[in-house]
Amino acid sequence: MASTGTARRVNQRSENMQYRVNGTEAYAPERAASLGRDAGAYRIKGSRTSAMSDSVAKNREKALTVNFAYVVFLAVISVATVFMCVHYLQLKSTITAQISVNEKLESELISLRSENDALLENVNNTLDWNHIKDVAINKLGMKYATEEQIVWYNTDDSSYIRQYTEVPSE
Repeated sequence: MASTGTARRVNQRSENMQYRVNGTEAYAPERAASLGRDAGAYRIKGSRTSAMSDSVAKNREKALTVNFAYVVFLAVISVATVFMCVHYLQLKSTITAQISVNEKLESELISLRSENDALLENVNNTLDWNHIKDVAINKLGMKYATEEQIVWYNTDDSSYIRQYTEVPSE
């Protein structure tokens, strides 16, 4: 018998309670207060009860309204953000294209250098330096320079000297 009395009390209690609905959750008033929820947070705009003061109602209505200047400001900021994102994507695609062009040019440069080195090696292997020396001395009359013909200069740096005019004799 005691169990049926308890069941009746629970049923009577639930009939007297008012429930608040938040999305798919329903809270009893005590439960909503323990969760830190405002009792008037679920009311429809414009409906006031005696528990809500006029200043609270005005503040809530003011908070729900949006100023036209604020809307224009948000629209301008949104357009600027979209513009900057599009510009960023364009720059990124341009840089990616330039990187691929640079990689292609670098691979072409490497192949040209290897081809040039192979051709230089081929030229050096086909030259007969003894034949060139023989032709220069015997046919063209060239001679080795003597000590009197060599002029020594002191320079400050370790570079070479280019002769553009006659060297003055001392």
